[in-house]
Amino acid sequence: MGDIIKIKGGMNIPVDGIALECNGVTCNESAMTGESDELKKDTLENCLLRKEEKDSELDFGKDGTKKGSHHDLPSPVILSGTQFATGEGWYVSTVVGRESCVGKILATLEQKVETTPL
Repeated sequence: MGDIIKIKGGMNIPVDGIALECNGVTCNESAMTGESDELKKDTLENCLLRKEEKDSELDFGKDGTKKGSHHDLPSPVILSGTQFATGEGWYVSTVVGRESCVGKILATLEQKVETTPL
């Protein structure tokens, strides 16, 4: 944990982390989420600023719900087991091994299923 990792398009993400510096970074998280859309990544500071801007220009539909998609805002969270699609930058590793997103999924898959009479 705490290692600073250089990122660039096409790279597989080895550990979970938080973006420190980004230049046009998008990630393909379909391996984790099943969604095929590439998600924008940016620093936490820029993400919070962007969220404030978005909240100030809220647009509600006729049914009272917010318009737009959760993909409209970038995220600073980078998940292991996914892939950088475009851009370059740096991120700091926060979780590795069995505690990472991929590690938790693998641990769940390794659990023995208790047989039942049915």
